[in-house]
Amino acid sequence: MVEYSSLHSYNKNCVTGDSDHLYKRLKESILKANKIDIIVAFLMESGVRLLEEDFKEAVDKGTVLRILCGNYLNITQPQALYLLKDTLGDKIDLRFYNVPNKSFHPKAYIFEYENSSEIYIGSSNVSRSALTSGIEWNYRISSETNPEDCSHFKDTFEDLFLNQSIIVDDNEMRKYSKRWKRPKLFEDLERIEDGEQDDRGLIKSKTAELLPDYAVDTHEREQCLILDYPRPIGPQIEALYELKKSRLEGAGIKA
Repeated sequence: MVEYSSLHSYNKNCVTGDSDHLYKRLKESILKANKIDIIVAFLMESGVRLLEEDFKEAVDKGTVLRILCGNYLNITQPQALYLLKDTLGDKIDLRFYNVPNKSFHPKAYIFEYENSSEIYIGSSNVSRSALTSGIEWNYRISSETNPEDCSHFKDTFEDLFLNQSIIVDDNEMRKYSKRWKRPKLFEDLERIEDGEQDDRGLIKSKTAELLPDYAVDTHEREQCLILDYPRPIGPQIEALYELKKSRLEGAGIKA
């Protein structure tokens, strides 16, 4: 019989969620990659908040970042798109999969380095629980050991991104936000993802309860935690983005 503890030992290629979460692997890869391609079914504000500083550090040093996500069933939150564009501006190429009446459920994170590449592919969309505390299975494929598999996934991403997508610019974000309707399942889902909001507008995150102390070191743990402080949430993110754009355009400054 396999000991329970051995099931949770570190495996370089297998990521099984819970304490063996994907975020720590992604963080390391983001900071050393020269190109990042992400394809996910949906983006949530909680996941973008978890990754935004890592993304910003990467693109500020010249890393190419492309994200292809779905607008299928309205699971992608408009505020997640606005948050990415507000943080990264033109340094991110963000697109929607744009083939009508076809489901879109891939979840893969592709990293290219100077002499190699690797892909994490599995069940994790860009949400906090999927990248930290949830039971999500992902598998690492390396070009050093599986060059044909890596090339196949990269080529397929390239085709989807360039030929079966629409660019998410300001106009597309506004259109999506205007037609977006909050799915019924979101009440429970957002409570899990974002924690509770108290009367002062503070976010009381459950991340501290969900992340065990041994999951990440102190510095990474501080980055993972959503601290108790006032911050824009939901439609407030969109409103502040539009206000910022108006001010910059009025002053003749390009965002």
